[in-house]
Amino acid sequence: MCQTPDIVKADTTVNSSLWLNAAQQSVRSYCGWHIAPNLEQTITLDGDGTRTLLLPSLHVTGITSVLVEDKEIVDDIDWSVKGIIQRRHGVFPEGLSSIKVKLKHGYDVEQVADVVSLILRVAKRAANGPGVIASQSANGSTVSYLTAGGAPISVPLLQIEKDSLSPYKLTWGVS
Repeated sequence: MCQTPDIVKADTTVNSSLWLNAAQQSVRSYCGWHIAPNLEQTITLDGDGTRTLLLPSLHVTGITSVLVEDKEIVDDIDWSVKGIIQRRHGVFPEGLSSIKVKLKHGYDVEQVADVVSLILRVAKRAANGPGVIASQSANGSTVSYLTAGGAPISVPLLQIEKDSLSPYKLTWGVS
């Protein structure tokens, strides 16, 4: 029987770096893409037989290559900053992993101070203990924590945080 390796090693140090990485990943997972920084990536997409592709990005700053079944078609596409590619002639073929797009996308970190601030708040909340204090009594030494489905709130995003991320959340099902 093959044993599945641990996700977290037993000797992992729980420190501010761990909570910061966890908060950052929570935000990226919720939004469906990396948001920042602006970086170059090559992504592989499935074709569905239409003229239009939706990229896993909401801030495209450049596209340098579009390979369709290993044929370069970058000169036959139009694209928008919002992550849409459209063929001028023909359609993208139907097929799994049939399209490779080399693009530059994401915001410069300075452009998303609201996201940076939110990540820092979530990390601080997670690092400060079992959760957000909902109520506290002094003489009876009673403390109640806010929970989400019975679990202490730490790295999971609160609804108000999700609402503030709405400009950065992908709304189409691109994987």
